[in-house]
Amino acid sequence: MSTDTAGTAADGTAADPTVEELRTQTRLLAGELPGTLRRITLRAGSISVDVEWETAPTAQSPAQAPAAPAAVTAHAPAPAPASATQQSDGTPDGLVRVTAPLVGTYYQAPAPGAEPFVKVGDTVEAGQQLAVIEAMKLLNSITAEVKGTVHAIHAVDGEVVEYAQPLIDLRPAG
Repeated sequence: MSTDTAGTAADGTAADPTVEELRTQTRLLAGELPGTLRRITLRAGSISVDVEWETAPTAQSPAQAPAAPAAVTAHAPAPAPASATQQSDGTPDGLVRVTAPLVGTYYQAPAPGAEPFVKVGDTVEAGQQLAVIEAMKLLNSITAEVKGTVHAIHAVDGEVVEYAQPLIDLRPAG
């Protein structure tokens, strides 16, 4: 939908200035990003912009690995042995990966100094709270999708997590 400077759409109806501003700022951001743009997600309700891109390649010696995508975090799990198989998302077979549904600060406990919601080895029920992510002064509960055992915790308490970043791996019961 095109709009004029008065904030009305071409068909004469009033345009939502928030959506139009979001669209404009996203276009500007996309033009300024280094490397190849991989994905942009816009949401008008509660305004959200998720951007994923690959970093620009740098001059590297033959011994160096290629540049990783910008969305990859430093808190990745240790590589699995060569004999282990992995799902397409990198999760070892038989595990269910809980990922961050939004960008924010990850907390393992309900309050500073309190016991964490879960620890490695704990048994959890489907729907049980595993952690919280604080975003824009709101606490968002992270819950288990399946009944099982906590296999690994990838996120670090108090650190910022990115959208879709691995937080916790669960081994389903049964």
